[in-house]
Amino acid sequence: MSAHETTVVPEETGDEQAEPAGPAERAGNATVGDDIVTTNTRWSFAGSTPRHFDAHVNKSVPLYLHGHELIAKCVEFFSRPGGTIIDVGCSTGTLLASIARKPSSKDLSLVGIDIEADMVRAARETCARLENVTISQGEVLSADYTDSNAVIMYYTLQFAPPEQRRLALERIYDGLVEGGGLFLFEKVLSPDARLQDMLQQLYLEFKIDNGFEPEEIYNKERSLRSVMAPQPSNDTHELLHRTGFTGVVTIQKYLFFEGILAIK
Repeated sequence: MSAHETTVVPEETGDEQAEPAGPAERAGNATVGDDIVTTNTRWSFAGSTPRHFDAHVNKSVPLYLHGHELIAKCVEFFSRPGGTIIDVGCSTGTLLASIARKPSSKDLSLVGIDIEADMVRAARETCARLENVTISQGEVLSADYTDSNAVIMYYTLQFAPPEQRRLALERIYDGLVEGGGLFLFEKVLSPDARLQDMLQQLYLEFKIDNGFEPEEIYNKERSLRSVMAPQPSNDTHELLHRTGFTGVVTIQKYLFFEGILAIK
């Protein structure tokens, strides 16, 4: 998971000479904070990102850990003995580990899936001593959701190409048991341009208050240009309904970061 930050362009004057590009800039690399270096328009969760991911995302996404706590509580409604809970895009496995340690999860099979091999290794380290957790490498369109009681997509679907999102949701819907739940947390867009601008500015202040430098915010924005594509909140709700989910409700919202519970 990762968030989409507001662009900040350094002020320029006609009397200033541009400084020569440094080695990282010439190579198309840039720092985005928390010792993470990424490539312009090619944000990646591989390489060194897993080592710093939790610290970085906790400062980047409002209510990130609160979302973990909320899901860990809500998932109890779907924690039937012998059931299966799947976290697609499990990153470092922090959320799965939190769920696995709950007494209500003792008889559950918890499955974490991530497309990045480096994230898979990190998640396996996080969950190494949790016998009811299995971590594997895979992606949303090939994962097996058969007879799952709940599926978690925690800031994951926004990285899938728009044309694949309905296919991914249909695959999850078909695999869920009747009454199963999907926890879909996403960065969404406002339907109103003025509101979107206001939310962007508030989010920028959130990032700066958390210690990010303007250049780091810009670099992260640029690295995500061809990687993440948020969609309006209404489109996400409508897509879930068209897929077949009957109960769709927002359970967490801060600026344009939204957590949705959809029930089959």
